Amino acid sequence: MVKKVAALLVLLVLVLAACDSATQPTVPEGGGEDPTTTQAPDTTEAPDTTQAPDTTQAPDTTSPEGEGEESDTPWWILILVGGAILIIIIALITRGSNKTTVVAASPTWKDNARKGYAEARWLYDAMGEDIAVWRGNAQFDGTTDVGASAATGRAEDWAEMQRRLGVASDALYALEADAPDTRTSEAARATITTMRDTRDKVDSRAEARYAYRKAEADGASQEDLVQARDREVRASRNLADARSAYAKALTDLSAIV
Repeated sequence: MVKKVAALLVLLVLVLAACDSATQPTVPEGGGEDPTTTQAPDTTEAPDTTQAPDTTQAPDTTSPEGEGEESDTPWWILILVGGAILIIIIALITRGSNKTTVVAASPTWKDNARKGYAEARWLYDAMGEDIAVWRGNAQFDGTTDVGASAATGRAEDWAEMQRRLGVASDALYALEADAPDTRTSEAARATITTMRDTRDKVDSRAEARYAYRKAEADGASQEDLVQARDREVRASRNLADARSAYAKALTDLSAIV
């Protein structure tokens, strides 16, 4: 665009230069003397005055053809025309450039692999035993909102988990669909499966913690408390197994990234 405008400006300068040269007055050869100037008549002899000139016909006052008329176009008209042409061309170029649609390049399978791994790795670090226990206690105490307790960082991570889970899933599904080989496709699928399974196990662990706190607060029998405690233990074990499978899937995915 800039090169086109610069070329047009150069063209306009050339037009103006041509106009300037066309309007310069021409100097006749011979030191500026008018070649049409006639020499004064010889005054040595007096004209014959025996006969008066015929005055019945008026002298021809018309100037010679073309005398007094400018043969060149005035310079200011050429400048106006050149400027108008330049403005029209620039307007057309600008209009055409505004209609040009820039299409963003689609992410490659490598891009999806990197993005999916980064988000899945963050989720692996966040979805542990500690955040599940915090969630169960916060539900029972009514302090699940961000800033409602000293564990604000846990609340923020919990609120962020679902969004990142969606971003990671989208990238990994795209990787699976556009995988260059079977190994890459299987790594993407395994990461999605173990990631979602770990998310479910975190919820189960949080619910088991909440159930034990509630049973304890309600004065449940010793047998009920034991069952609630066993439920917590099973949920904790299941979460650990899910995280182990999740870690293996992430290791396989990292080899592709």
